[in-house]
Amino acid sequence: MATKQLNPFTRAILMAKHAWAVFRAKNTPRHVKLILALGLAYIISPWDIIPEWLPVIGVLDDFALAALLISWASGFEVEE
Repeated sequence: MATKQLNPFTRAILMAKHAWAVFRAKNTPRHVKLILALGLAYIISPWDIIPEWLPVIGVLDDFALAALLISWASGFEVEE
């Protein structure tokens, strides 16, 4: 099934699973794994550039970073 025909939520889930597979793959360069790990740490960390208590934009920076990391990781191929 082509990813372009899926609804946006399903497509996002598939891309997140692919990002996880990229992180776990043995052939993924260390710098890619480091960037993904640091991005995840920033997203779940209570310390942010834009605090969570600010309406809308406090959470939006975390979602934007997550989307950016997932989109970036989808450019890598995973060898099985």
